[in-house]
This record gives sequence, C-alpha cells and structure tokens, in this order.
Amino acid sequence: MPNWKGKTRGSVLGFKFFHFILKYFGVSPAYLFLRLIVLYYFVFSSKKYIYFFYNEILKNSRIASWYKILRNYYIFGQILIDKAAMLAGCPTKFTFHFDGEDYLRQMTNGGLLISAHIGNWEIAGHLLDRLGTGFNIVMYDAEHQKIKEYLDNVLVEKKFKVIVIRDDLSHIFDINNALSSGELVCLHGDRFISGTKTIKSQLFGREAEFPAGPFVIASKFNVPVSFVFAMKETNTHYHFFGTPLKYYYNASRSNRTEHLKMIINEYTKELEEKITKYPEQWFNYYDFWGIQDDGK
Repeated sequence: MPNWKGKTRGSVLGFKFFHFILKYFGVSPAYLFLRLIVLYYFVFSSKKYIYFFYNEILKNSRIASWYKILRNYYIFGQILIDKAAMLAGCPTKFTFHFDGEDYLRQMTNGGLLISAHIGNWEIAGHLLDRLGTGFNIVMYDAEHQKIKEYLDNVLVEKKFKVIVIRDDLSHIFDINNALSSGELVCLHGDRFISGTKTIKSQLFGREAEFPAGPFVIASKFNVPVSFVFAMKETNTHYHFFGTPLKYYYNASRSNRTEHLKMIINEYTKELEEKITKYPEQWFNYYDFWGIQDDGK
C-alpha cells in the first residue's frame, strides 16, 4: 500500500538562510539562490514516482518529463519562499485573483474547505483572512520540532490556526469546536499515512487510494463544503479557486460507502482539472498510484 510518511523536507539552517535573504534582500534574490538548491535536489533526490506521474500518467515524452520535474522542483521552492515571505511580514509585490470567494462568504456559520498539496494552500489560508472569520488548517504533526519552533518565531503574520491530527482522534473535537464557532476548516484530501483509513477512487483513469477522513468529516457535519485551490500563475500572481457550496450531510448507514465515494469522486474531478491546468504544481513525491504494488 503506498503511503506518505507525513514529513516535509528541510533543515533549520535552510529556513534561517532564506529568511535572512528575504528579510534583507527580498523575494527575487531568494529565487536566484533557490536555483542552486533545486539543482542539488534534481541531481540527488529520488524521482521515480514523479517521473511516473509525468511520463506514464500525463503521457509526456522522456525529455518533457524530466523538464517538468525540474520545473516542479523550482516552483515548489518558489512557493515555499512566497509563503515564508508573506507570513514573516516581508515586503512583497504579490497580486491575487479570486474565483469563488462569494461562495466562501456564504459560509456564515462555519464551513469545510477540502484542498490538496497543489499550488500554495497555506497562502490561501493567509489570504482568506479577508473573509473576516477564523481559519483553521488541519495537518499532520510529523515535521521536525526545531523547524516548527523556528517558524513559530519568524512567521509573525500567520493568520490561520493549525489543528494537529492526533492518533486518539481528539482533533475531531477541535474541528467540531471550530465549525460550531462559525470558523472555516481546511483539510487536504490527497495524502494519507500508514494506518489511516482510505477509500479508492480514479484519478486520470487509474485507481488510487485517498484518505477517508476529510470525506467522512464532510458527511458527518452539517456544514457547507467547497473544494479550494490557490495556484501560482506568475512570479508575483496567485489565482484562488473555490467551488460552489454543497452539503454532504446525513448519509444513512446502508449507503455510507457509496456516499463517501460520491464525495471523493466530485473532489477528484476538481483535483484532476487543476492538475491538468497546472501540471507542474502538484507536489506529490511518493508512490501515489502504488506502482511498486503492481510491479511497475
């Protein structure tokens, strides 16, 4: 079974270095230094699964696949820099376009946003502060503690709260409290870690496993749901997308599985559309389609 380990690459030294560049020189010089880091990862990191994505799933040629991997690494680095710059309060020239903001403004009594590791989903949480409501991002707590402590000190402009996923499922109470308080809660539906419940669905015509949790929550809480994405379109411009609101509440026990499949199929349809339009911005580097399991 393919699964994500719940960890993010990086080191305290790397974060400190780029924060120094951002603070004293700005985003553009940080992008220049980023090219060296990208080259290092392009040469030395494992590219098996992302190459499979570009070559086998999206049907790119070998040369085009390698080029897209390089672009993917570079855009991922840019997005990390952009996120750090905004949340640390550094001067930036970013502009934003919002599609579907009106839908989110209708979530006056709380709402659930389901996103993915595509584009810059954390910057979306920062931007949605303009809605004037509390915003919570649900995430795994498997990152290195020293990096988190350092980021807590430098990200002075963080405008969202983090709900940590816990083994005892106590995070469900935090989600319920946030929704009951009329706040927005964002979860991500494209990764799972070993031991968590999954549900199968099709993405680009090939079966894959998705975490059941976000879609179970969508079916359990009587709140509107929107699928949201924040995509980087130029060095200085982001495009936010939000889908029309839907309610998935009250599935009977007899058809619960089919109800969950219906929700996740609607989610994967939106995710596939965004991946097709922004193929270099899906940052999934693990065995998403289980190619080790099927012998590929």
